[in-house]
Amino acid sequence: MFLQRNGQIVPHGDDEVEIPKFGGGDRAWGSIVTCVKQQFSPFQIDIVDRRPSHGEFITAVVGGLASQVGLDDRSTNGVGPYDGHVIPNAVVHVFSKVGTGERDTDNLCAVTVHEVSHALGLDHTYRCGDVMSYFLDRCGPRRFLDAEVPCGEGAPRTCGDGEDTQNSYRRVAAAVGLRKSQPEPEPELWPEPDPELEPELDPEAAAPEVTYDPWADQDADDPGTEPCDAAPAPPPQAQAQAQRPSSRRFGVQRYGIRHGHRRVGRRDVVIWWR
Repeated sequence: MFLQRNGQIVPHGDDEVEIPKFGGGDRAWGSIVTCVKQQFSPFQIDIVDRRPSHGEFITAVVGGLASQVGLDDRSTNGVGPYDGHVIPNAVVHVFSKVGTGERDTDNLCAVTVHEVSHALGLDHTYRCGDVMSYFLDRCGPRRFLDAEVPCGEGAPRTCGDGEDTQNSYRRVAAAVGLRKSQPEPEPELWPEPDPELEPELDPEAAAPEVTYDPWADQDADDPGTEPCDAAPAPPPQAQAQAQRPSSRRFGVQRYGIRHGHRRVGRRDVVIWWR
């Protein structure tokens, strides 16, 4: 995994956008790199902040604003592709200038791990404490839980691979392997979530008016993407998705749910943003 702090030119629709370099300084950057390395330390994945000279690697571009790629700065911390499998040479974005900003290294670390994990094939989870959930840090620092938990954003749903649950720790281990020095862990006994604890979906924040997915080539039968009301429960299309798993998956924005696809080779890839 290559952590890119120096900015990057990325495609946006029919044009290109220059994402600026990370502006939080060397100390903040060092904290982010150290934190990301620690999160992925059990797994056979190398974290570097200098571009590798060869081979396949996932790039996490840390910097800029979500609005530079057509997303809402009020509600979008990062964006990454997801199709249920490892996506070689994927590029994910961590928008460091939104939210709590470039000095909140714990949050930028968690968002980086979250978005890279989408490119490793992980879905969102509905369990406080898991790095793939929307509960943020309300159950302590986010990490890969070694527990079978439901997928979901504002409510449990069927996972993107058709399974009822996801074990984030073991899903990464299956994708890239565990380091030889890392013993096979015992599954964690994780309590059911507090019914009064809700994920970080702000019911007072309106979904942005977006008529197209700036990261996706729309399918012929898909005229556009429609925002939905921001509510803890998923909208009808998400509920239908949970009842009837499909190869067509939807993307989630933190205050609204949208669907869209981008063609990577011969695969349809969903773009998650949060």
